[in-house]
Amino acid sequence: MTSFARAVAAENAGRLEEARAGYLDALRTEPQNPAVLHRLGAVELRLGNPRDAVSLFQKSLAIAKDLEVYLDFGAAMAGMARWDAAATVYAAALRVAPASADAHYGLAMALHRQGRPQDAEPHYREVLASFSHLGEVHNNLGVALQDLGRFAEAAAAHREAARIDPADAASWSKLGVALHAIGQGAEAEAAFRKALGLAPQDADCWHNLSGLLEAGGRPAEALAAGRLAVALDPGSARNWLALGNAAGAARRLEEAWRATSAAARLEPSNPAARNNVASALQELGRWHDAVAEYRAALALQPDFPVAEINLAQALSGLREADGALAVLRALLARQPANGEAWRRLGSVLAEAVRPDAAVAVLRKAVALAPGEPDALADLAMAAAMAGWSMQSADACRRVLRLVPGHAAALGQLVHQQRLLCDWRDLDGLEAELLRQVRAGAEGVSPFDVLSCASTLADQQSAAARWAVAKARGAGTVIRPAATTVAMAAAGDGRLRIGYLSSDFREHAMGHLMVDALESHDRSRFAVTAYSTGLDDGSALRQRFQRGIERFVDLRRHTDADAARTIATDGIDILVDLTGFTSFSRTSILAARPAPVQVNWLGYPGTLGAGYVDYIVADPTVIAPGEDGFFSERVVRLPDCYQPNDRRRAIAEATPTRRDCGLPEEGFVFCCFNSAYKLTPALFDGWARILAAVPGGVLWLYAGDPQVAVNLRREGKARGLDPHRLVFAQPLPHAEHLARHRLADLFLDTLPYNAHTTASDALWAGLPVLTRRGTTFAGRVAASLLRAAGLPELIVDGQEAYEAEAVALARSPGRLRDLRQRLALNRPVCPLFDTPRFTRHLEAAYRAMWDIHRAGGAPRPITVTAEDAGGPASAIEGRGESA
Repeated sequence: MTSFARAVAAENAGRLEEARAGYLDALRTEPQNPAVLHRLGAVELRLGNPRDAVSLFQKSLAIAKDLEVYLDFGAAMAGMARWDAAATVYAAALRVAPASADAHYGLAMALHRQGRPQDAEPHYREVLASFSHLGEVHNNLGVALQDLGRFAEAAAAHREAARIDPADAASWSKLGVALHAIGQGAEAEAAFRKALGLAPQDADCWHNLSGLLEAGGRPAEALAAGRLAVALDPGSARNWLALGNAAGAARRLEEAWRATSAAARLEPSNPAARNNVASALQELGRWHDAVAEYRAALALQPDFPVAEINLAQALSGLREADGALAVLRALLARQPANGEAWRRLGSVLAEAVRPDAAVAVLRKAVALAPGEPDALADLAMAAAMAGWSMQSADACRRVLRLVPGHAAALGQLVHQQRLLCDWRDLDGLEAELLRQVRAGAEGVSPFDVLSCASTLADQQSAAARWAVAKARGAGTVIRPAATTVAMAAAGDGRLRIGYLSSDFREHAMGHLMVDALESHDRSRFAVTAYSTGLDDGSALRQRFQRGIERFVDLRRHTDADAARTIATDGIDILVDLTGFTSFSRTSILAARPAPVQVNWLGYPGTLGAGYVDYIVADPTVIAPGEDGFFSERVVRLPDCYQPNDRRRAIAEATPTRRDCGLPEEGFVFCCFNSAYKLTPALFDGWARILAAVPGGVLWLYAGDPQVAVNLRREGKARGLDPHRLVFAQPLPHAEHLARHRLADLFLDTLPYNAHTTASDALWAGLPVLTRRGTTFAGRVAASLLRAAGLPELIVDGQEAYEAEAVALARSPGRLRDLRQRLALNRPVCPLFDTPRFTRHLEAAYRAMWDIHRAGGAPRPITVTAEDAGGPASAIEGRGESA
């Protein structure tokens, strides 16, 4: 036997050192023998000496072009991860043997590893044309197709691999990935679970299942799968990141932060990991830390649009709008077609109360991604903020065409159509909105529900879900220890009251509350106003700043920082005056900065929040027996829950009827309520009233010209002469009050009454006719009329409402008597006796604090009327609980 033959036998027997010696011996005899050079190279490769192997393969090929040598040479290059060289070698092999399946497969693998799946695909297919039974090749083809984004074809490839070898877990796992990508979630889950049944220790598969479950809205199951992936492979940053995502979706925010932090420790140079850490910190409300982590991610990868957008969001959350805008504009300078960046830029502008600019920017975002519902929803919101109701409504409709069940867009559409008095399909839209509320839909603004034909139960349901959303990530601030058991006072024994509002400015709520806040007994109450709204520079803003003991501007504070400020101030009772209206900051309350928290005045309904203890009301707006529909404990003041300003100026000069577009003769009904409070059924009734009062006109407020257009159209459809509808334009407040003298009777709205507008009318001496509703918002005018001493102007039922309006129009003497009574009552009636109101409110605060100081849970409180000018007393309720 020759030395070559002995070497081949040794190689085949696995005696590689012996084989090497034999081949070297053979080479001494035949140094140019290509076969010996090839076999020696193959042995060196098996011994872990790829460089020596490559040299021998090259020498062999220089002598003779042999397919087997090329294949081993290619394998050597692949073993050294020199994929470009491997591809070159396998391509050369195909020139020698174009039909070689091994060469095609080697070339496919090398090209694929180079990131060239499109070039690898035809070579995988060449192999399968001859060897369709090879499951491994089907799988690799599937992976290449996934890399190319052709997931349906990839799924077919992996499914074939699984058919060929049903016991191969990898095939099922890869099939699951492809199916997930094409939206076949149930089938993907079945594939992953099949894989895990075969290989329960496959951390990668648990990772993929976790992502699928999270995307499918099953966060608890996703979290369990993510934890298993980490337990099986704790050294994988990818697994920790998946766990972080699942924990975040499950609202286990601390765990999400710990998981993403573990990923960043394993891969400190991974910008995606740092970005995810930042996102987790942001969810925890740790905005400053989040900004630092986003900046760290961008230091690792400056061109990282996701992190740039997230950084801008965090800066906006810190009320650093200029910084957020700078980040997004820099990104858009590089990527002007980045629709998400345009959308976020619009959101930042809207949050900075620059709605006109936000609308322009969001139009660009929509133009770049017309099928993206989030951009359209943001456009709808910004247009609404800018007062462009038609544009807002149009954007809402486009959202609903894309996502028919989009609750937030539906609520916004209902409200914008109401603002325009565009009642086309409104009944159907409202019915669908209420159906969604009753089905537990997320995203419906509680304010949008108030003006619908909703019940107290509907309003509580919508508010409760909204309140939960506002509380997410709020945390709880640490208050000074003294406030948890006794009054927090700087040695003066006064109860510290904080008022939180965005409306300490020229605003309807500002006019209502300013006198009451100025009237507090400073010997017993230390009052702080916490402003979260714009400083409009108005005289009313300056009056708040002068008339309240402390005025703190929190507009540029984050919710967390604002809550810390209030807590540090040692506030005993924090009163929210905004509720779920524009520019509300309910998340401040969610952090529990004060031991007692109260909902009053700004929002006529429950906040549905476990972090608000009381709602200030009266026996009319919340009737006995209705406490169960309010998450707060009800505090009933003896007269009316709504204060008024005794100092409101009414312009001395009365405009002429001609100045206001009114006819020189004829009865003037008026309603200066916002247009969203008008309904088709109400307008039907008004048309019947006008038909019964010849020459009468209806004087309405139209802030948007489209309101007049739409109402004239509606009036014509009801047989009304368009001239019988007159529309008032905005005026300065004193002049607005003065023009009430030209009207004869104010007609109220339902289901949402006149609130401030009714107070304005009564203060100006104009009687108000109201129909009592079934919710807080629908009973406010009744409460005002009782406190004004005019209870006979409260009616029950539509027929009684219309009959009384006509009767008053036909009875000038009776109407004159009502005006005289109102004029006589105004200086003395409870409605405009602000010191009396404030004493009642203070008695309520004292009762709340006494309950808290005694360690009791909040409970209903009834404040009794003043007795012979003495102090009010408070009776703690025992029978009812919310």
